[in-house]
Amino acid sequence: MHKLLLIFSTLILLGGCSDAPSKRYNEYQYRLGKYLPIEQQSLVRLSPWRGFDSEPLPPSQSISLLALADINHCRLASHIAAHNNQLGKLASASERFKYHIRFIQLVDPCLEHNQSTDLSAELRSALQTEKRFKIAHAKLAFNLMLSREPELNRLFTLAAVELDFNEQAGRAQSAEALTLLADMAKAIAEGNWHAIDVNTLTPALAKLNGNDYVRKLLTSARKQIALNNQLTSQLEQVSLTAEICPPGRHSDAASILHNIFNLFFIKELQGYQGQLSGALEEFTPLLTQVWQFSGKNEDGEDIEAKRAIVGTQEQANLLAQLKASSRNHVRWWQGFYAQCDISPV
Repeated sequence: MHKLLLIFSTLILLGGCSDAPSKRYNEYQYRLGKYLPIEQQSLVRLSPWRGFDSEPLPPSQSISLLALADINHCRLASHIAAHNNQLGKLASASERFKYHIRFIQLVDPCLEHNQSTDLSAELRSALQTEKRFKIAHAKLAFNLMLSREPELNRLFTLAAVELDFNEQAGRAQSAEALTLLADMAKAIAEGNWHAIDVNTLTPALAKLNGNDYVRKLLTSARKQIALNNQLTSQLEQVSLTAEICPPGRHSDAASILHNIFNLFFIKELQGYQGQLSGALEEFTPLLTQVWQFSGKNEDGEDIEAKRAIVGTQEQANLLAQLKASSRNHVRWWQGFYAQCDISPV
């Protein structure tokens, strides 16, 4: 009778499931804790990651008003003038990055213009020198944008809520924006300056404005990894022979544990973790490419957020950690079924 009541009450809970995934996991562990010598709840407190930072751009040479008059026939002249006015001085990091790239793109067409034949050697040299300076510091300008624009620097902060079961809101917009930024980073790495369309940058940032999908994804993955690892670690200390499945004896507790595992982990949490893994498989390459030039600490080592996304020899990335923690948890249950000699289906 007790076994039937447990199954019935569990089904009632599942029928009205609206709790956050971590709360469902806590309920899963609570139910297991009624029959196993483990803690009935794991407290997960995630530590905030250190934010990506960037050193400021070194000062570059200024182009005089007189020099601008000499290249007034070039689009480069209006580009420099707009940047030099008061609005340009107060420009956001993304606008400064756009100016940086457009300068690189516009110098050669200006110097090759049919009205530029009379430009002084000094002005030609100044423009070429400034172009080389901006090429040398393009990665830094990109990093500065990543660290200063709120739509980007908040992606690695902890989200207040988790991704819900099957939640997709904001995913497509996030992928579109990060794909564009990843393509820009790739073009910078390859020196393919004319492959960058800076006019697409502001619309991309707009897609990330108020969009918490990536934050919630990273926070949710970290929570599920911690919950898997904490519970599996406790289960591995349980002696199934002594506690649940004595040799030669039927165990009602084993059947109840089997039902708990199926109703909570197999039917809910495993699918949710698969949902997170699928999203991480899409976003991990994008985040890795976008932040490829940044994420070092004072000792030249990757900061924790970078290690979590890219992974190192010592630390797997979040995607690999999530898959491994899920596999390890299921492996314990495989041992449970073998030891207790019951079918998993």
